[in-house]
Amino acid sequence: MTTAQPEERAGYHWQEPDRVAEYVSRMDRQEQDRAVIFSLMTELLPGKPGDGMLILDVGSGYAPVAAACLDARPNATAIALDISDAMMDVGRERMARFGDRFSYMVGDFAEGVLPPQAVAAGPFDAVVSARAIHHLPAEGMKSLYASIHASLKSGGAFFNIDTASPETDFLREKFRSVTRSPGDLPRAATTRTPEQLAHDAMLHHRDATLVRHIEWLKAAGFTSVDCFWKRLGQAMVGGFKT
Repeated sequence: MTTAQPEERAGYHWQEPDRVAEYVSRMDRQEQDRAVIFSLMTELLPGKPGDGMLILDVGSGYAPVAAACLDARPNATAIALDISDAMMDVGRERMARFGDRFSYMVGDFAEGVLPPQAVAAGPFDAVVSARAIHHLPAEGMKSLYASIHASLKSGGAFFNIDTASPETDFLREKFRSVTRSPGDLPRAATTRTPEQLAHDAMLHHRDATLVRHIEWLKAAGFTSVDCFWKRLGQAMVGGFKT
């Protein structure tokens, strides 16, 4: 895979504090919707609620997914992999309540593999991610799924809450006209933020269709693969390592 320049690498556009603040604020407004998805994901985690487990959160940002996991699994610990200082500043403040059960690891997955320090910290009982992996080109997403599979213990699981791009332009435009969550205005009536406009300009995220996610998971070696939740162009996909 060709090495991208730093400004082009996945995650490096999240260094601006203003962009991060706008994104975090927008996600907080969707907290009720996200809580339903996060709760489903934590119920699917391997083992029992009281078990100790090690979780890796890929592209964690300010760590809302890691927080959901640690709330649901009181004996778990989580490592959050991220590259954005601005995101991690927010996350450290919000995650302080977990003490040494939570820590950040600075690193990226822009080459389509977990960085060496993340691999060395494993193997993991679970790997989770949300709204991060689709920033890679198709071959990067596929190879990252394989890298994540290799980092899991036998019996471990991977869950990715992310873009599931529609297969046709008709569906793409239809999805864009539907309200994203309760209380939101239809997209056509809202002003797109700089972050949203930058995302709109991306072409490779259209490779992340639901069909391809499932294909990549199976190719990586995951078994019992499924789409566990979906709404329009967002889905939670994953599988188990048996």
